[in-house]
Formats: sequence, C-alpha cells, structure tokens
Amino acid sequence: MQDENFNIDFPAQISPTQKTILAFKYAGKIKSINFESGDFVKKGQVIATMDDKDYKVNLEAFSKKYEAAKAVAQNAETQFARAEKLYKGEALSKKDYDNALMQKNVAISTFKEASAGLENARNTLNDTKIIAPYDGYIDKKIVEVGTVVPEGGPVISFISNEITDISVNASSKDIEYIKNANEIIFKDNSSEKIYPLKVKSMAQNPDTINLTYPVIFTFSNLSEGEKFLSGQTGTVTVSVKNNGNQEILIPLNAVFEDNGSNVYLFKNGIAVKTPIEIGELKETDKISVVKGLKSGDKVIVAGVSKLADGEKVKLLGGSK
Repeated sequence: MQDENFNIDFPAQISPTQKTILAFKYAGKIKSINFESGDFVKKGQVIATMDDKDYKVNLEAFSKKYEAAKAVAQNAETQFARAEKLYKGEALSKKDYDNALMQKNVAISTFKEASAGLENARNTLNDTKIIAPYDGYIDKKIVEVGTVVPEGGPVISFISNEITDISVNASSKDIEYIKNANEIIFKDNSSEKIYPLKVKSMAQNPDTINLTYPVIFTFSNLSEGEKFLSGQTGTVTVSVKNNGNQEILIPLNAVFEDNGSNVYLFKNGIAVKTPIEIGELKETDKISVVKGLKSGDKVIVAGVSKLADGEKVKLLGGSK
C-alpha cells in the first residue's frame, strides 16, 4: 500500500482498431497482388486474385446447364398448359394429363438445381478475389505472386484506417490500479505530446506465455487530423490516488472474533494478536481492513483457531 499519489508507467504500442488476416476460400496459385505494404485501400477494392481458369470453365459449364434446363422447363410448362386445357375439355385422358404434370415438375426441379449450381459457380469464381472488407491499409504481404496457397492460407495482413488503440500488458495488481485510476495518459515517443486515454477493454484471463493481462486503451479526445502509425511507441502513465486510510484485503479465514475483530500478525517468530476494523466483504473469501494494518504486515492465515497470543510460529509464506 502506498501512502501518497503515485504513477505507473507502461511501455505501449499503438495498434489499429481492426486487424484482419485476409485469405482465399480455396487453395490455388496467386495470380496478382494489386497493392504494396502501406498502401491505402478503399472498401470493396480487389486486393489480390488467384488463378481462376478452372473456375471460369466451371462457370461456363453450369451456364450451359442452366440455359438447357431453362428451355426444357419453359417447354414443359407450355406443354402442361396445353394438356390442362384439353383435360378440362375432356379431350385428354387422365393418364396423359398426369404425365404432362410429372414432366413439368421434373423440369422445374431440374431447373432449380441448375440455378443453384450456376449461383454456386458464380460465387466460387468471385472467391478467387480478395476484397477489402473496410477502408484500411496493407499492413503486410504474407506471400508473393506465384505462391500456391492452401485453403484459408494467410495472404494479406490488413489493418483499419482508424489507428487509435493502445495496448499494454499489466500484472494482476496493476489491473486494480488501472480500474481505480484518476487519470490515464499516453506520451508519444516521437513528438513528446501527451494525450488523455480511456480503457477500452481488459482481458479477464492472463496471457499464457507471460501471465500478464492485455489491456487496450483508446484516445478519449483526439483532434481531427491527428494520425498515428501502427506500431508507433510511447508510454502509458496511470495516475493513482492513494489515501492513507485505504483498505487492505485479507483472507476471511485470517479474522477471528475476541472482543471485536482480530488477526494474528507474524512478528519475530511470534503470533501477535492485533485488533482490526473490518470493512465490506469484497470477494467470496476476502474482506477489507480499514484500520489496524499497514503495508508490510504479515498476516497469519492458517491454523488461526489453534493459535494463542504470543505463541511461537514458523512463517511458511505470504504477507499482507
């Protein structure tokens, strides 16, 4: 516990609001990449294409099937309309009428299948292009023209036009400071300018590699026209106000009642009974202490019910 206001500094990096790895839906050979790293791309522009010869042949084949099925269906409907008229005039047998109806239904079903096949062939051909999903920049070309990529293999790293997020890695203790911060600012390394920040998101689980919690900040008041580059670095400063009577959290099982609330402190190998004033239950197994403890006090949490004031004890670990 600190006794005065203090700041915590984090090395930080500016990152885009969105980052997307673009890929082709199918395996194939890359035919073209139309932009270079750093280029700006408008939403809907074609970023890259793959060899589409086989897909064009496939589309042509389905187009022919579609046209043939369409002609058969139209003819079957015409024949059925004629048969229906004759049947109502009792000039056609029920058998011939049913046969005309069956041929019409089969032709319509075949036409629907051909229509679906043609639509699928068109979509497949369209999938030989990578289209910009939003306004943004080519962050990195992952592969080059001529590369044969697998289905879903990464081709382009694409970032949004808005580069306003700042990421840091914080310890579990720092997370609490960030939650209770008076002020959060970013100092740009290149210009020495200072910008106010607000928290955008905090990870609920730590990173599995370094066991820190990723925290994303965003600018709370950025002037129009001010731009940042992805990867630009600086320092995030979290200002924390700390009062002298700030609460301390201790395990609930460390507290015992004896003419009020008490804990045992470990002092020079002795359990020392110490009266405290408790606050609210903060978690399922912790309670706040508003008076009676200070930073550095070693609170005994195990075997409290079996201890007596002044009894010799051995410190196994842990302090508060």
